[in-house]
Amino acid sequence: MRWLALSMGLALAVCGCTFAGEEEQLENSIRENLSNQGAVQEVDLTRQDDDNFTGHVIIREPSGRVGRLNCTARRTSGSNFDWRCSPAIDEQTLDEMEANIRTELSSQAEVLEVEMSRAGDDNHMTGHALVGDAAGNRLRLACTAERDSGNLFNWECRPEAAEPE
Repeated sequence: MRWLALSMGLALAVCGCTFAGEEEQLENSIRENLSNQGAVQEVDLTRQDDDNFTGHVIIREPSGRVGRLNCTARRTSGSNFDWRCSPAIDEQTLDEMEANIRTELSSQAEVLEVEMSRAGDDNHMTGHALVGDAAGNRLRLACTAERDSGNLFNWECRPEAAEPE
């Protein structure tokens, strides 16, 4: 009986090492593949189950900007994983989008306020802009932004629908 308990304990220990080995191999693969985009500062994955990992990467781009990528990995067969890392919408990304909207709209009107927030996933943002003219008239614009097939966002701001009286 002691032999059975000992052998099961060793089997569990070996199994844990295999999982840790897969996690390390996957993190190294991500680090290696993303190194052409900048200096990978951190890769942190967590096993969700035998076939899935989630986590993030912190990367310093050549421009000096530090960004976070959210990552998922799914086992395809054996010890092979298909992984994807996408830029996260963080505070810095929101600030950059707000500044971009402010700059573009300022050529048309005085920009009084721009606020954007993450909308459901890391590919969408929603918010608003408040613009005014020299006569003191104000207009609130509903703004949306969606990531294109690359890492850039296409955005638009349109007048909000008038509320029924």
